[in-house]
Amino acid sequence: MVRGSLYINQTYGFQMFRAPDWQPIIAARAALPNAVAALGTSDQSTLLIIGRDRARDSLDAQSAATEKVVEEVYENYRPMPPQRIMVAGVPAIERQFRGEADKREWSVIVVTLEREGDVFTILAMTDANSELVQIQENVIAKAIASLQFNAPSDPNASTAPHT
Repeated sequence: MVRGSLYINQTYGFQMFRAPDWQPIIAARAALPNAVAALGTSDQSTLLIIGRDRARDSLDAQSAATEKVVEEVYENYRPMPPQRIMVAGVPAIERQFRGEADKREWSVIVVTLEREGDVFTILAMTDANSELVQIQENVIAKAIASLQFNAPSDPNASTAPHT
């Protein structure tokens, strides 16, 4: 669901900043296994896809496995060293690289984080040959940094006011 400058995913309990020109793109969800959300520009020169899976290994191992997959997808894969960051209050690993896919040069960020037994992978990419690449990279960084998980609702909680 889109509400102003927020993308809200009620199914998986998270929200994040959404740039004014980004819209949900259902077809783009096919780009990442277990995708639960995809946003981007109408010309798909910028995409942000979020995948979710059950945690099966350490965060480092999961991030490395994701890197192997994207390395196979992108030609001329040129990675930067991974960075440990915090996203939504939990440790995460961020990998940035440049590579070619679908006859385009892409600037890509992949963030892997674990929360309550689930692994979330954020794959964000923008056309590296665009004159707006730096702006779009900043918008992507803002979206990732804004990710927040909502507290799960407790079905046993009473909605009656406490007296």
